[in-house]
Amino acid sequence: MAELLTTEQLFGEESLPLESVSCYMCERDDGKLIFSDPPFSIIRCGCGFVYVTPRVPDEKLHLIYQTEYFKSHSASEFGYTDYTKDKEGYLATFRRKAKLVAKHTPKGKILEIGSAAGFFLHAMKERNYDVHGVEVSEYVTKFAREEFGIDSIFNGKLEDAPIEAKSCDAVAMWDVIEHLADPIRELERIRGFLKPGGRLFIQTQDVSAFFARLLGSKWQHFKQLEHVYHFSPVTLKQALERAGFEIVLITHSGAGKYISVDFFVDRMQRYSKIVHHLLRPARLFGRRFFYLNPRDEIIVVAKLKN
Repeated sequence: MAELLTTEQLFGEESLPLESVSCYMCERDDGKLIFSDPPFSIIRCGCGFVYVTPRVPDEKLHLIYQTEYFKSHSASEFGYTDYTKDKEGYLATFRRKAKLVAKHTPKGKILEIGSAAGFFLHAMKERNYDVHGVEVSEYVTKFAREEFGIDSIFNGKLEDAPIEAKSCDAVAMWDVIEHLADPIRELERIRGFLKPGGRLFIQTQDVSAFFARLLGSKWQHFKQLEHVYHFSPVTLKQALERAGFEIVLITHSGAGKYISVDFFVDRMQRYSKIVHHLLRPARLFGRRFFYLNPRDEIIVVAKLKN
């Protein structure tokens, strides 16, 4: 694997501590080691849940997601090379997701948790939804405001966001739940925001997918500092049920992304240096985007339990 960036390299003198944790879903600590990536271990618990230990403590996890995360010098291990630069690809990606949301929630107020640079909210705004967001990074919150005129993104933690109870027709979390220290608690907060009949949309990586099992430790979603939990359809369903939700739809379809040729070539370094070298001439098409879905991510639509 590529050399891991230390928290000192990522955050300078403001180095973040690490702490050992047990299984989030059942609290056991006798799981099987999938692989080691010092100082991290990726563990599969006997209950089926996959998690990383040690990790940044709960109260400091949000500190990871500042400017360095969205303009990373080592995106194969942490964050994005230049998140806002890939605007075209993200807009195409989220316009596809907007179609799915509109199918289940034709109109109304939508809240996105982890709204980043506002690409999804912009896609929903194009469909005349009342859009709101919560985002811990001031850098991308500012981008959303200046680029798309979205002033309704709260910059901070969900627990501090001024959201009225039972005010949302839909809530979305795209590639967020795997970052959260206490996802079930956050899902419970979200439950309180939804109107009766409202819908929750989640996308996350599927650690049980064929592509994940094929690649093993080289799977692109094994990014130990930020992806602290790895769900499967089974464990995500369990988490949602504990938080008071029931599944409406769970699918791999539509969970792909539009990526640039540059991004694709860069990420190939993780899998094969030889293939990466052979693909370097493809950089002539660097800013061209294409849709890719290796079916190693899932989208879930859920509703409140009756």
